[in-house]
Amino acid sequence: MLIDYHLHNHFSPDSNEDTRKIVQQAIQMGMDEICVTNHVELHDQWTSKSVFDFKEAIERFKKIKAELDLVQAEFPQLPIKFGAELEYIPQHMAGLAEFVAQTPFDFILGSVHIVNDVIIASHRFADGLYAKVDEKTAYEAYFKNLEKMVDWGHFDAVAHFDINKKSGHRFYGPFQPERYKDQILIILQKMKEKRMGIELNTKCIKDNCQEIFPHPTILKWALEVGIEHFTFSSDAHVAKNVSTHIQEARKVALEAEIQGVSTYVQREPTVHRL
Repeated sequence: MLIDYHLHNHFSPDSNEDTRKIVQQAIQMGMDEICVTNHVELHDQWTSKSVFDFKEAIERFKKIKAELDLVQAEFPQLPIKFGAELEYIPQHMAGLAEFVAQTPFDFILGSVHIVNDVIIASHRFADGLYAKVDEKTAYEAYFKNLEKMVDWGHFDAVAHFDINKKSGHRFYGPFQPERYKDQILIILQKMKEKRMGIELNTKCIKDNCQEIFPHPTILKWALEVGIEHFTFSSDAHVAKNVSTHIQEARKVALEAEIQGVSTYVQREPTVHRL
């Protein structure tokens, strides 16, 4: 079973891609199912900080669902699921919970991109944190935010679990998850209790930190804790990147002794053998 459960189209503030091109590329890449997971938050044009507007999000995601239904009818051979990616921003979490409750999603990702008011997911801004503090300070703060996101809990799987290493490796060297094992195990245990999954995200396999998210050691810990649900994702924002390296993600999963990959309907998972 090959899936790509983290994709962005022209309704996402960070993408201009046509939905049909995304679907055509996924079919060409041999996917069995995809999920479009646009960002709910917009971005301030001057600072790139996330901005959440409840009414705007409700209206935009109605349009997204209508378009996905239309495109699904054109490409019946590939199931297209309706998803979203939520950013952890403390002042917006109550509104996001209400938004989630009012929108019929199949699948929702939870993400942390910001630490100490710095967007660590972008090389453009990450230096604002990593150049000023040591690794322990930066990475512990990231995992603390991730734990708070899991405590909030209105999503189905954690996206790019250790995205801290995407830019962090340029300052601190290769990420060593063992240094943060205690924090990571607490997060994984809370995810298990909430039936949350974890994605194998291929976005940086060939560039940036040149690793899959999360590190294979974290996948091993996830299995030991009892995480049951795993998804594959390219995190593509343009059609040419759709479903890239998903076969490599499947290989990593098999090497970690993950037995299955999960798909979602109305936020209920089904496990398929790899």
